[in-house]
Amino acid sequence: MLRLRAAAVSFCIFTASCFAQQSPLSPHSMYEPPAAKAAASLAASTENVPADLLTTGEKTQWRQTGLYDEVIAIMRKMEKRSPYVKVVQFGTTAEDRPMYAMIVSSDKAFTPAAAAKTDKAVILIQSGIHSGEIEGKDTALMLVRDMVITKKPHQAAWLDKAIFVVIPVFNIDGHESRSPFNRPNQNGPEIAGTRPNAELLNLNRDYVKGATPEMQAWLKLYHSWMPDFMFDNHVTDGADYQYDVTWDMAHHGDIGEPARTWVNDRFIPQLNKRMEASGHLVSPYGALRKGPSGNREFFVEVFSPRYSHLYTAALNRPSLLVETHSLKDPKTRAWSNYDILVHSIDIVTEDPQALRKAVRDADAKYAAMAGDRNAPPVYLAGKTSDAGHPLVYHSLKSEPFQSEITGTMVTHYTAEKEDLETVIHDGIDTTAEAQEPLGFLIPLAWKEIADELALHGVKMERTTKPLDREFDTWRFTDVKYAQAAFEGGIMPDYTLHPVRERILVPAGSYWVPLNQQRARLIMELLHPAAPDALIRWGFASSIFQPMGRIGAAQYLTVPIANKVAEEKPELMAEFKKKVESDPKFAADAQARVDWWVARSNYQPSAANRYPVLAVWNKDW
Repeated sequence: MLRLRAAAVSFCIFTASCFAQQSPLSPHSMYEPPAAKAAASLAASTENVPADLLTTGEKTQWRQTGLYDEVIAIMRKMEKRSPYVKVVQFGTTAEDRPMYAMIVSSDKAFTPAAAAKTDKAVILIQSGIHSGEIEGKDTALMLVRDMVITKKPHQAAWLDKAIFVVIPVFNIDGHESRSPFNRPNQNGPEIAGTRPNAELLNLNRDYVKGATPEMQAWLKLYHSWMPDFMFDNHVTDGADYQYDVTWDMAHHGDIGEPARTWVNDRFIPQLNKRMEASGHLVSPYGALRKGPSGNREFFVEVFSPRYSHLYTAALNRPSLLVETHSLKDPKTRAWSNYDILVHSIDIVTEDPQALRKAVRDADAKYAAMAGDRNAPPVYLAGKTSDAGHPLVYHSLKSEPFQSEITGTMVTHYTAEKEDLETVIHDGIDTTAEAQEPLGFLIPLAWKEIADELALHGVKMERTTKPLDREFDTWRFTDVKYAQAAFEGGIMPDYTLHPVRERILVPAGSYWVPLNQQRARLIMELLHPAAPDALIRWGFASSIFQPMGRIGAAQYLTVPIANKVAEEKPELMAEFKKKVESDPKFAADAQARVDWWVARSNYQPSAANRYPVLAVWNKDW
């Protein structure tokens, strides 16, 4: 034992010594846009600013970034110097740090109720959810400064049409966990924060499950304000290319109509046009990979409501995911981030009522679909479409080199442009959809689900008497858990089978009507076919546990299987297909019997039955 301890100490000393000798990488892009050198809009914002309102980024040509204390100090100074700014604490982090937002309003409408009376658009700007991706922190502060301190006419005019809720840093604990080694694939700042929070959870995967104190605070803030438009500022990784900023935004079935039409007809075409006129090269967020043709083609990514911009889309509210690029100079990233905010806010404030009407009409449309069996189904999930259309993708040429470390050829990008004539796949094919029932019923025992819905602002009622009748729900088969943990849990996948069964629901259970503003979000949270349904995040996961045994002896279980096969002959084809496609299953006699038993009534009534019930006719 002593030898083992001595060896461990020796190893620790050696490891520490090795780390001490390392110096940070200095990666950089092989191409910077010509207009980035002047970054005229960024320079204009910094011009004539009081020295105590300049950020560390501005003062160091973006090579450094300040602590959170600097953010608080600048916010407080702007609050003191302008009657249009109110700093509010909206939560506390896991490490007990206060979370602050700025409300910016020329009407001094510093509460949601006061803001509603103005009929102005509400715009949320959020930065630092991944706190190493941090230039958006500074640009958000700069925009507020433009509006209320230096009062630049262009930016100050926004306040005639909009109210701003600004969160300069969301992941504050991660922001303060600083190191030069947190972002090895990023070109500055020299020292920055981390991607996860102090609990090592990624806040931009937490919008649905709300497991962190930061997200719980954010959800309360968001649902009290219900902004019409939101920004989430990031820095992306990946291949080197000519583009200085990429973006993503729900604009298919993943956002409700007519908000979808506003995004497609008004926002996206104008954003790309205005950014390019300012010297930027802009692309949708995605990547090149081998397409159906066998050539390199460009594919967008399909997101779900665990991410910021799809969470708001489930509420019919557009959100722009901003992704500047990690290899570009940090000043280029700041310039790109600043300009995409400016141009987007311009588009919104030029006709804010068009956006507000689209959002509210979408709310009303999906609320009215509740319980209508003739209504179209609601989108729940999708995949990138195989269909595409022509695109000239502005990449950089690359060449391979032999790596002694890997023993293989590794890609190296060059400064030579490669304008690739290819195909872009930016459509979404729906893979899961469902009609809205009149509502969902959550039995009293599953209060944890109702509590989660309350966190999302969902309206519910309590039942006043027991309900003993047939309900629509689902049975799960083929339940499989991921092989590794993800965001603090292990997510299941399963096959769904709609069923109608007699179930006793006790008094005091939770009635969740779909005829409400958050109808589409409720579908994403409660319908088990949705990719981020609460059941996938561990809520009510005990239904998947073994709940007693019928008996292992096959003289007891095989007759059950035979009875099911006799009464449900349509299952035999499904069974034979599984036997033919799964050799391990085919060779496991017990698994074969269990497959049939799981489809019988000879099991505990709640085993593998979804506890949330879909209701089409409310008769109590």
